[in-house]
Amino acid sequence: MALFISVINHSHDEMICASDTLKTLAKHHTVVVRSNTFPSESLVAYTSNAGIELIVGEKPMGFGANNNAVYRFCKEKLNIQPNDYFLVLNPDVDIWPESIEKLLDLAKTYESDISAINLYKDAQFTEYDNSIRYYHKLLSPIKSLLGYKRTDIYNKDDIKEPITIEWAAGSFLLFKSESYEKLKGFDEKYFMYFEDADICRRANETGMNVMYFPSVRAVHYASHQNRKFMSKHFIWYASSLWRYHFKNQLAH
Repeated sequence: MALFISVINHSHDEMICASDTLKTLAKHHTVVVRSNTFPSESLVAYTSNAGIELIVGEKPMGFGANNNAVYRFCKEKLNIQPNDYFLVLNPDVDIWPESIEKLLDLAKTYESDISAINLYKDAQFTEYDNSIRYYHKLLSPIKSLLGYKRTDIYNKDDIKEPITIEWAAGSFLLFKSESYEKLKGFDEKYFMYFEDADICRRANETGMNVMYFPSVRAVHYASHQNRKFMSKHFIWYASSLWRYHFKNQLAH
């Protein structure tokens, strides 16, 4: 059982090089960075020195398409096997090898197809990242943008043991390799946002399990760029929101 880690770089060169996370993980697992933007000399040196696979896309693609490309690379070039694991990891997430090993043990024990962990917004673990959620209601994200309290977020204080969940954020998702293959990866029609909700929903609806392991912790330094009204991230978010709901209305 091996672990392959997919990291998408989109002008995150300085962030990646300033962190010890990926070079530390690369000592134990296979790390692949796919650069959606032309990599800096610093990033090229960082990945080379750390033994990280750096691949550069021919043209910019969305989050799902980039991770699917990494999975194909792992399959065609690195010989990923059905019983291996494929981790989609944001470059702004810090996690330690001990936490990864704990997660892999839990995922194997619980036969989890997709696994999520307890993400926090700070290194002191005082503020939760709202990374596990119930299925969206159409107006819930809009209410959030307008400052209203959301009702589609799991209360992590109430969860002490591993549980099955509806979906988790794509900032950190661990897939059993064969499960990712069966799901045909992310739906590439989503450029950014909601591809995580979509793949978890498809997994649940086909009898797979999406699990949350509260004892495994990491830090997600999220920027929440989609909250900047009428920014390109906001527009991507809004278009993906409509696509997600329209797709699921047709399916049901």
